[in-house]
Amino acid sequence: MVDLEGIARRLPKDEARKEIIRWLEFYKGKRDINERIADSIITEVENSKKASIYEPVLSGIKAGDAGLGSRGIGDHIIHQKILEMAGKKEFEDAGIADDIIASIDGIHSRLSYFPFLAGFHATKATLRDIMVKGAEPLGVILDIHLADDVDVSYLLDFEAGVTTVTDFLGVPILAGSTLRIGGDLVLGERISGGVGAIGKLKSKFFARHNVREGMKIVMTQGNGGGTISATAIYYGFPEVIEETLSLDELVTCKIISNNPSIAESMTDVTNGGLRMDAIEISEANRLSFIIDSEKFLHLINPKVLKMLNELQIDPFGISIDSILIFTNNEDKVLELLNKNKIKADVIGYVTTYKGYPILTEDGKRLEPRFRESPYTPVKKVIGNYSPYTIDDIEKHLSNAVKFSKIRKENVLKNLKSHFA
Repeated sequence: MVDLEGIARRLPKDEARKEIIRWLEFYKGKRDINERIADSIITEVENSKKASIYEPVLSGIKAGDAGLGSRGIGDHIIHQKILEMAGKKEFEDAGIADDIIASIDGIHSRLSYFPFLAGFHATKATLRDIMVKGAEPLGVILDIHLADDVDVSYLLDFEAGVTTVTDFLGVPILAGSTLRIGGDLVLGERISGGVGAIGKLKSKFFARHNVREGMKIVMTQGNGGGTISATAIYYGFPEVIEETLSLDELVTCKIISNNPSIAESMTDVTNGGLRMDAIEISEANRLSFIIDSEKFLHLINPKVLKMLNELQIDPFGISIDSILIFTNNEDKVLELLNKNKIKADVIGYVTTYKGYPILTEDGKRLEPRFRESPYTPVKKVIGNYSPYTIDDIEKHLSNAVKFSKIRKENVLKNLKSHFA
């Protein structure tokens, strides 16, 4: 995928014109209109500079270098700043207001060429995020963007993936939006977007701040989702993809929500894996997880675990799509899950803070990385580091937050004064 506007913004006019025409010919073939399109794009960019007051004050750190979306410490810091901008304090799977629970999950970026899988896993993820908090799903909303050269069949296959999940649960699609990425200015064959879910609280909100010392941690089998599918696709393990087309997690959430007295909190082992779950909960509660690593590994789908082991991908730092249930009634939880053919076991317990959020039973720290476990060949080449220190990222993001808040307050002040 290529951003023609981005080319016009980065290069001198003559160079930009040649480069834009080259890409237009690559995707569209030689056409009389190509030169006129290139000239129009350059004109648009020149005109847009007059609106520079509305451009952001740059932080100086790019998304990839900051770890955005890579579900490790870098991404965690960025989300802390997002929470600050939104006036929120703690990480949760989904938000709640007046017993209405909502969440949204983006299409996994590496599933763009596999739209059925992209739709299936984004829908599973967003429904899981509300159901793991105790919601009865009311419906989902869709937003999908296609680059200019995407075959329209991608849209239909994406919809098929979404509706496979919603039909299984009997959940309606409430609304949707279909657009092109960047209008006429982004060429290529990628899709992007997301799926949102809306639900109503059934009885108890299984909040992370409900986790307390002494609770047992029950975990269900992890069959993987979008991340494991991407690993299987790009490392050449197609037989593993079928394992991820499971909705055991959603069934698990429904079982616990129907029996709210047996558990106090739930979350899923997704972004950044078990390591990041422990950090996010520990920040809110100042607690530590003590984990039986063998039991944890035993609860990863055997085919998925075999692939991870062969590829030397750390299973503690990757999304395996298990459900964690924090409970004082572990026997009852396991009885209900086993009765419903959900494989699960107690993998550890919660204790007072031991100097680190998550440790194995023999005292080993399961330290988080800057990014989640590298799970594709490209991610392994890039590695698990950043050219910036954590302090650098904190400093640059704090400056960006400051300027964004100023802009927000100025516009908000004008809006309020207009209706005063």
